[in-house]
Amino acid sequence: MTQEQQSTPVPPDQVLAQLRTRGFETGGFGSPLRHFRGKLDSIAGAMVQRGNMPQARLELTYSFSDVEVFVSTEPYPFPIAQISMLHSNRVKSGMGVLGASIDKIINAGLDENAPQEQAKNQDFLQGKVQEWKFTAGHLMPDRDESGNWSEKPREAWEVVYVEGVGGTAHSGAGAAAPVAGDAPAPTPVATGVTPIQQALNLLDGKTQQEWNNIVFQDPIVKADAALTNSIIGGTFLSPMVESGMLTVDENQIYHVVPQN
Repeated sequence: MTQEQQSTPVPPDQVLAQLRTRGFETGGFGSPLRHFRGKLDSIAGAMVQRGNMPQARLELTYSFSDVEVFVSTEPYPFPIAQISMLHSNRVKSGMGVLGASIDKIINAGLDENAPQEQAKNQDFLQGKVQEWKFTAGHLMPDRDESGNWSEKPREAWEVVYVEGVGGTAHSGAGAAAPVAGDAPAPTPVATGVTPIQQALNLLDGKTQQEWNNIVFQDPIVKADAALTNSIIGGTFLSPMVESGMLTVDENQIYHVVPQN
């Protein structure tokens, strides 16, 4: 039997109070992205309990826009991205690796023994263009099937560049951030349109790539997190086609079928 997943949103001020770039104690990823550039729009958190977790834990979600993909395990045509990971104060954890990489850039020159209170924290990155890279070889505790613990190399996210601050930018791209204005503006709609209706309105007469360039900028669609996640996850269009609400022509252009 599959355990029901529980998630309880945490107020932003409480989320930021838990984050750090240094002072980790000694002792997950679901995105195909492995190296990308984007503007960090927000850091949110929720208490989650899934699988065999004995108790709920804080999970952080970093949301990006104007995403430029350098490396991905599969095609990623979306201009937004979300990276989630469980919170931890341990050095040898995904959060510990991420925090250390951020600290090296935004607190360069500050005494490494200075406490977190004197250093810039992760909220300093919000609103800034930056590059995240999924790197290998980080030793972290791992328990085998017998319950014995040992350290094994794992992959983890690192911030490798922050525009205007420091780090090493991807050599195959310029230093300037992508310009959001390059994409076509969303089509205005009347008040009262639901997020799904709006997503379909924007899709009508377009290819999926053309739609991807505008749908995530639309305020009505952006307000529905479940909808945006289904679009990113590739689970939105197929059911619409199968149900007869959409058709796709030989040029891969989608058409909304009028409903009586």
